[in-house]
Amino acid sequence: MAKDPQKVKVTKRKIAVQEIAPAAALQSVFEVGDEDVLAEKINDISKLLWFHEFASEETKHARILRALELYESLEPADGAEGMLVMQMVGTHDAALECLRRAALPNQTFAGRDMALKHAQKLMTLYTKQLETLNKHRGKGQQKVTVEHVNVQAGGQAIVGSVDAGRRGTRQADAERAIEHQREAPACEAKPKAKAARKTRSD
Repeated sequence: MAKDPQKVKVTKRKIAVQEIAPAAALQSVFEVGDEDVLAEKINDISKLLWFHEFASEETKHARILRALELYESLEPADGAEGMLVMQMVGTHDAALECLRRAALPNQTFAGRDMALKHAQKLMTLYTKQLETLNKHRGKGQQKVTVEHVNVQAGGQAIVGSVDAGRRGTRQADAERAIEHQREAPACEAKPKAKAARKTRSD
């Protein structure tokens, strides 16, 4: 009798048969051709997952398949990304397990609070891992370094963020009004009071 390619036998958290999916598909995910190496990689991922003592084989199969789908969706491109993505799979599964335990009907308040705190830490760790992955791929925050700035006569150079608020708009309008005037506005000097009194007395 032919074996079902979608079945996998798990004994003591170790996969005995590596055909959880078509071999060609798994080989393309892990980019390996040797079936023994492929089995070891699948075993490594399955060991990151927590299985209940009384979990059925179907539940275990589904958990492993979801973990493999997550690994594939992150598309590791080299060895470093492969190790990091495998860690992310474990972090994600642990966070979901904490959330599941927090939602148990008979869970105590203290148990629920502890489970949610652990879930928050794990989700924060997952976010940091994702940022590290993006940074490794060159998708992090871009920085622009300005080494030389040449400003011609009458020009202005601004380096940094510019806030175009109301205050900035008024100041800019005032500067434009001064620039459009051909001559500088004359300052009319007011006569001093003492000088005016002296003239009257004369």
